[in-house]
Amino acid sequence: MAENILLGALRRYEFYSYCTTFIQTLYETVTQDLYGDIHWEWTLSTNNTYATPKAWNNSNYTSANNGTITAKNLKDPSMFFTICTNLSQVNAYDNRVYYKNYILRTGFRNNGAAVIPDLYTQVGHLSEIPLHTGDSYVSSYNTTNSYTNVYFKWTLFITEQYIFLYGEPQNNLGVAYPIRLYLGRLKPFEEEDPLISNDFVGVFSHFPMGLDDAADELKYRAGGGYVRSSRNGTPNALYNLATSSQVPSPGVGGRFFISPFYVWHDKEGARGEFYGIRTAVLKDASKYPDGSILDLGDERYYVFHAYSQAHPATYQGWFTTAGKYVEGQPYFFDSPLLLGGGQRVLLFEIEKEV
Repeated sequence: MAENILLGALRRYEFYSYCTTFIQTLYETVTQDLYGDIHWEWTLSTNNTYATPKAWNNSNYTSANNGTITAKNLKDPSMFFTICTNLSQVNAYDNRVYYKNYILRTGFRNNGAAVIPDLYTQVGHLSEIPLHTGDSYVSSYNTTNSYTNVYFKWTLFITEQYIFLYGEPQNNLGVAYPIRLYLGRLKPFEEEDPLISNDFVGVFSHFPMGLDDAADELKYRAGGGYVRSSRNGTPNALYNLATSSQVPSPGVGGRFFISPFYVWHDKEGARGEFYGIRTAVLKDASKYPDGSILDLGDERYYVFHAYSQAHPATYQGWFTTAGKYVEGQPYFFDSPLLLGGGQRVLLFEIEKEV
């Protein structure tokens, strides 16, 4: 365990894991005796069928189950998330299996005693989240076995409103994605009817979820994720994600340019933002080191220095567990690298002292 920080309702944890040990290590981190999570109740399963990898063209070929974790909000049990690891693989010829890339399957409904990544079961394989890219050649005799097991440094932020995971790859940098995963309540810009407001809960990641067109991400330069229900009641609604955070701060007159993570729907327009998480670029990071407090009067933030990494260079896509090769680029910030230098930061809103 690298670090635990308790700052009022905001908690920060750090840990390291491989793709194969991520679920187990995450569970051990949030259930520590002295520093355990006070906002969510966590469970671990090591034999859930949704975390057992199978070759997409022959279910007789399986790999080790790497675990499933659930998190139930203690104040609102309807806020419930499931995460499990899986491995995309193919029976290329004879009895040879080729391993392509690790992925995450998620869910955001409380299914009672059943542990189900319901976003995956209801939407399908396009809701999966890749941890690294995969070799696009799968059917020839010369296919390369790309059993990549990336080692990540994880930073975990938790409040009663959200769970946010930030993964920095420590090896395999040519294929590994920098991981960003938000699971939690979303904050609407306008007050909403209680019948729909409680379902403004979402899952958003570093790779645009639901991407079914290789050109989409390059055309629109936006992220994507799922919300439990749209304003018109459509379940598992696909929403877009974007920030506006390339401008360095402070500017003339000491002005700070802080961007929300905007969440919008192609029919509704901009509906809201991540709850309590924003981003900015600091010209002089030495004045606001990682772990410091940025006090802007009406708003007060915990500062986290975000890792700046280019997109993976080896391949430009990954495989779902159904065998679809998904091309595109990850998107979470405006760009993976900064145009004018400086330090990109994530800002976690904290309660002001009275």
